[in-house]
Amino acid sequence: MNGGRVAVLLGASFALAACAAAPRWQDDVGIALRQARDAGQELVVFFALPGREASDRMQQSLGDPQILSALGEGGFAAVVVDGNVRKNLYGTWVGGGEGMGIAVLGTDGQCYAARPGPQDPPELAAFLLLCAATRAELASLRAKAASAEASPLDQHALGCAYLTLGCRKESEPLLLAAAGAGVADARHRLARLFALDGNLMAARRWLQLAPKTPQAQVTEGYVLFKERKHAEAAKVLDAALATGQLGLERQRALLYLGKALHEDKQDERAVPLLEALAAEGTGSTFEAAALHTLGHIKNPQHGHTH
Repeated sequence: MNGGRVAVLLGASFALAACAAAPRWQDDVGIALRQARDAGQELVVFFALPGREASDRMQQSLGDPQILSALGEGGFAAVVVDGNVRKNLYGTWVGGGEGMGIAVLGTDGQCYAARPGPQDPPELAAFLLLCAATRAELASLRAKAASAEASPLDQHALGCAYLTLGCRKESEPLLLAAAGAGVADARHRLARLFALDGNLMAARRWLQLAPKTPQAQVTEGYVLFKERKHAEAAKVLDAALATGQLGLERQRALLYLGKALHEDKQDERAVPLLEALAAEGTGSTFEAAALHTLGHIKNPQHGHTH
């Protein structure tokens, strides 16, 4: 057999293997949990609310190549669950929201990342890749926080990691403990967490106790956005960005500045800012969210959430 023929057959074999192993969305959560545990896989759970337009649209998009690629690259198993039937699981893993969203379970079966509400394929794909990319760091932070020598700063670091991944149930006790032990940065992180849950009074209480750092300004801008004080949010986020000291918070500030400007009917500023963020090309969830917001601006009839 000549080399060319071997190459063709090997290529075909690899293609068939890839097809056989292609990620797919299962429909039985009990079976999916057992299989993921036995295979040592993390499990992505989509809680659907059948009959709701946003949920049906997202469920139809789950086979999008971007999402399937992210599932495959991250080595995830995946399952679709009826959020009406499995309210208990949604409440345990995701918590906030109306019963629709994504939970990501580790190989231990515990939820470590969550996002309530609908997401476009680029947003979900970016979120799944973020989960995969932070596995090693999260494992290290967990080990430090569980050790006998753990400090409040270790609790704070793990709480912030969970918050970044949207896992509010795991992040809250860690951040509360860190704040109680005197870690000042934990206070604005708690404000952000409560704002995510829609508890704006609690968010305000924690924000008032937080030092006025550039990162805390980003949280203040986010709280103002959630309070629908869009012009004020834009001013605060502009000021935070002007410090040049945001580090990893920079893209978050840019996204919510763009969203606040849009809501304040300043699309002449919002659109180029969001386009520049989306073009940064790091593959972040903020870039994907910027694309989503741009899509809404150009087609306001297409459903979206802030």
